[in-house]
Amino acid sequence: MAANRPEGHTPSAPAWCAVDFPEVTAYSMIFSRGPDNAEVLAGLRAALTDSEDAPDHLERARVVNFTDDGDDAAQAAGAVETVFLAYWVNPQVWKRFCDSCDALRRAGVYCETALIPAERWETIAGTKRPLPGVRNLTSVKFTELHDYWGAARDRMAASEHDRFEATPGSPLPANLCLIRSGQKWDECLADERERYFADIEPKLRAGIDFLARNRDTGCICGRFLREQNLDGDDLESTSFVGWFEDLASLEAWSRSHSTHLAIFHTFLSTVQLLGRPPKLRLWHEVSVLPEGGVQLHQPALSPLAELVT
Repeated sequence: MAANRPEGHTPSAPAWCAVDFPEVTAYSMIFSRGPDNAEVLAGLRAALTDSEDAPDHLERARVVNFTDDGDDAAQAAGAVETVFLAYWVNPQVWKRFCDSCDALRRAGVYCETALIPAERWETIAGTKRPLPGVRNLTSVKFTELHDYWGAARDRMAASEHDRFEATPGSPLPANLCLIRSGQKWDECLADERERYFADIEPKLRAGIDFLARNRDTGCICGRFLREQNLDGDDLESTSFVGWFEDLASLEAWSRSHSTHLAIFHTFLSTVQLLGRPPKLRLWHEVSVLPEGGVQLHQPALSPLAELVT
């Protein structure tokens, strides 16, 4: 389906998308925050790596935008919020994990899980190479459904018969939208790295900060993550994780808001100034959840708690 693709559209650069998604993917973000949570994190990591019901793919990150004092101040105060990002190809295995994992019930730990049918997923990236996220569970293919407004919706199979409109549901509304959008600069040469941190990354942070502080955009929660290895060492990679009331809210910000347009146009101008293909790897994954497709553990700790009926 390509309902939004302009007639005769030719993308300005190659791109690849994930295909062959699991029938239903269970994607959990498990958060733990506190100055003395080393034991809790060790328990979570052990459960997520050693359990018979461990996820099929696991990543780790720290949240870097939850405090007005800034990232360095938060670390100094011991107030770092860590998140494990876990993907299961079988929701039944995910449920067994949740039922048996004592670490999920520790103080300061909460979990947001999206149960995502295959036809409600989409991804895009400018590379075939390995990246974080659900692409570790799928294969990828070249696509021309990108580089135009509405392409994300076109890449989602269920959009052929569903407008994904926000509707009441229980315990959470139906058609909540979840995005994870990443940036990897580990392969950038010195000049591109310098331009990224001087020009692109500040605008990226400004856009995420705007979403996180302005609920009327439809963004329920916006988190900026510094990605890590499982030992907790920082990687040269970040991602934005955002919950939106619906896909239309995310599309409206992407298409027309000055904070996103600043990111978009600064990246394009940076590529022109480099005069060569960039090494910066950008990617995203977006899903729209049906009623019952979002599950919370210790929901009072989650920003989504405001939506629970």
